[in-house]
Amino acid sequence: MKNIIKRSGAVALTIIMLMSSSCSQDFLDVPAEGVPTIGNYYDSDVKLDNASNGLYGIVWFNMNKEGFYGITDVISGNMYAGPYNEFGKFTDLSFTSSQSFIGDSWRSCFGAVANCNSYINTLPQSVGPNVSKEALNNAMGEMHFIRAFAYFFLVRLWGNVPIIENNADYSKNFVIPSNPVEDVYKFIENDLKFAIDNLRSKNRGSDYAANAHVSSGSAKALLAKVYLYQKKYDLARTMAQEVINSGEFKLLGGDELPTKSFADLWLQKNNNNEESIFSWQWTGAGTYFEGNFSNTLFAPENRLVETSYSGQIAPSQDLIHNVYEPGDKRRAETFMLPGDYYPNLMYAQTLAVDSPKLLGYTFDEENEAQNSGAGLKKYVIGKENLAITGPFNAPFNGESSMNSYMMRYADLLLIHAEAILGSQSGSTSDPAALKSFNAVRKRAGLPIKASVSFDDIFKERRAELACEGDYYFDLGRLPFAKAKAILEAQNRGDKETPKHITISASNLLLPYPADDLIKNPKLTEVAPYTFK
Repeated sequence: MKNIIKRSGAVALTIIMLMSSSCSQDFLDVPAEGVPTIGNYYDSDVKLDNASNGLYGIVWFNMNKEGFYGITDVISGNMYAGPYNEFGKFTDLSFTSSQSFIGDSWRSCFGAVANCNSYINTLPQSVGPNVSKEALNNAMGEMHFIRAFAYFFLVRLWGNVPIIENNADYSKNFVIPSNPVEDVYKFIENDLKFAIDNLRSKNRGSDYAANAHVSSGSAKALLAKVYLYQKKYDLARTMAQEVINSGEFKLLGGDELPTKSFADLWLQKNNNNEESIFSWQWTGAGTYFEGNFSNTLFAPENRLVETSYSGQIAPSQDLIHNVYEPGDKRRAETFMLPGDYYPNLMYAQTLAVDSPKLLGYTFDEENEAQNSGAGLKKYVIGKENLAITGPFNAPFNGESSMNSYMMRYADLLLIHAEAILGSQSGSTSDPAALKSFNAVRKRAGLPIKASVSFDDIFKERRAELACEGDYYFDLGRLPFAKAKAILEAQNRGDKETPKHITISASNLLLPYPADDLIKNPKLTEVAPYTFK
């Protein structure tokens, strides 16, 4: 199959260089801070409960800092960058398999897999005698959840990938074939079923700190999404309905939490709120690998950030003009247009180091990002404002503690509606589907619908989840000809110069990273996985 872009022309030279240097495989490598410590250390439930902390943040850092957005929302046409930075290569699809965004994302996913494998294969024999069975089961459930989540990324981005359960075996023989998509999905399902059976159940409330780690409900929600991607609609519907019936998660600004709104999702003080099913957790503790760079990447101008690295990406012209209906409250919280006012954003009055910081920000077109006439708003939290942002603790590189949503309850509600519809054609007026779909619409301030089609749900998902990484994967669920037509119809230029792309590929999968394909040339081969 022909991937969405061509492989790098520099691969042959790189092969020669690597043959003369190293034969080791390193895509399972992660920062040293993410390597689990086992043995006598885990001698209490409290210590074991914290064992997985690094799996919620540090192992994802290299992907999160830039690559995540490049390979999802920029490729899919929600975000835009000009030709002068690496994001621009993902706007016009001129990137190659040597691009860092691809390698960083691949290694983050397999780094998470490696860490989870280390725990899964060692913890049961290594915990102290004072550790309860319940705490051990929950920890093992977390590891299976994170591993499933990593493979869900991998299979949707690359298709066939190697399934690795034992790091030691892999280190002895890393030249192995990939496993077929259907086997990877079966592996994901097995991990999530284990997580459902072993993770704790939660009753989420206003104690947001208690919500940071995933629950059995989180695993059910992710499994519903995994089923949907395989068009196992009945299973997706049943699993989504079970999560809805549990009452564990709620829409901020929905009927159950009317005192809050969609805007409250994007305040750092609301990390791990009732709508968050699973989020990457960032501490911004002043150490590289521990903070979220999104405020720096997304903010349209330097007055809103702690460094001078703002506006690296912008909303696309397609997102600006073709996605949001009049009156949609989500629009201003997704991207800024001239005159938009944000009462919770603190900014520096001037660029001077000792300038005062002001609360309340109005966007002006002169501060646009990437000549787009606009600026991104999601994940933009502005300068440090203790009441809203809490301390950044990392002003030297602009990292914040704002979580990165990987799955929200709104996503689950739209999955539920689509699963009830049960196809990518036709429409439904099923009351349960309409209740889930219209809950998302009502929160956005939009009129409800009496029936919904797949296209209605598809468009609603884009408006709700724009700039959160989902639209690229949603496009990948479409027949390729339809996805291709959507991408080629988008204006991928700036506000002054329209631009369109032509896609010659036969799928939307990414190429394997050039370095990793050199070290393991069997990646392009496919062999069935032997399940244990």
